[in-house]
Amino acid sequence: MEAIVDSLAVKIKKLISLYGKAKQKVGVVVNENEKLKEELAKKQETVEKLEEKIKVIKISKLVSIDKEDNKKTKQKINEYVREIDKCIGLLNK
Repeated sequence: MEAIVDSLAVKIKKLISLYGKAKQKVGVVVNENEKLKEELAKKQETVEKLEEKIKVIKISKLVSIDKEDNKKTKQKINEYVREIDKCIGLLNK
């Protein structure tokens, strides 16, 4: 009987050890997952900004004929975009 109890005690200790290791691994994976989510959000924000710039460039090319007009149009559109971003920022607060 004692041998059975000792065997069970050893197995329980082993299970506890394995549980601790698994819990640690889960913690590491969860942390890594959070970091990756944050990185993905930053990348998506960058993509959105770049897409917005592409739109601005396309619009400015459509609107203006010569290069000087093109620069002025880009500047004006960028001003509008900044103003809109400020408004959105204020609305989000």
